[in-house]
Amino acid sequence: MLQWCRSKTRRYEGVNIENFSSSWSDGLAFCALIHRFFPDAFDYSSLKSEEREKNFTLAFQMAESLADCCPLLEVSDMIMMGNNPDPMCVFTYVQSLCQSLSKIEKERKDKEKEEKGEAGNEGAEKEKAGEVSTEKNEEESADYGRMDSHEEKEGETAETEGTGEEKDAPKCCEMEEGGGGLVEA
Repeated sequence: MLQWCRSKTRRYEGVNIENFSSSWSDGLAFCALIHRFFPDAFDYSSLKSEEREKNFTLAFQMAESLADCCPLLEVSDMIMMGNNPDPMCVFTYVQSLCQSLSKIEKERKDKEKEEKGEAGNEGAEKEKAGEVSTEKNEEESADYGRMDSHEEKEGETAETEGTGEEKDAPKCCEMEEGGGGLVEA
């Protein structure tokens, strides 16, 4: 759990998590953990290690309201314990906080994965619809081209339809640019 906390707070100034006591004594480690998951909740850079009461109050309130973490520590208790808070008390609270934040992290990742999956499916559906539409347009163009060619040959300007043989032409072929032969699509 210490390693997880270190990894989440490694870029935060004034935070060096080595234990479950003195590393948490000024409240900055708690604030950094909360800020890591809710960066818009408050301005971490404005916090000072000497303002312990402010830091604990902010961290515990944000943890409760944003991460739904039960308030297992009291600000007054943390202030009273000074630079060496009881490691078991801190451990218990940090464990609860880590569980709440990990759950939030997992939900966010699952949501991102789901959104990427939906975007991928939508893209595939659009691509498939585009292919169907393109094939239909190509088929219609080919039919009109055959009709024009047929009309010219017969000299008719009246209604003309392609033969059944022409309608059954493979849909997977297209004319190569420049008037060349048929190519597989």
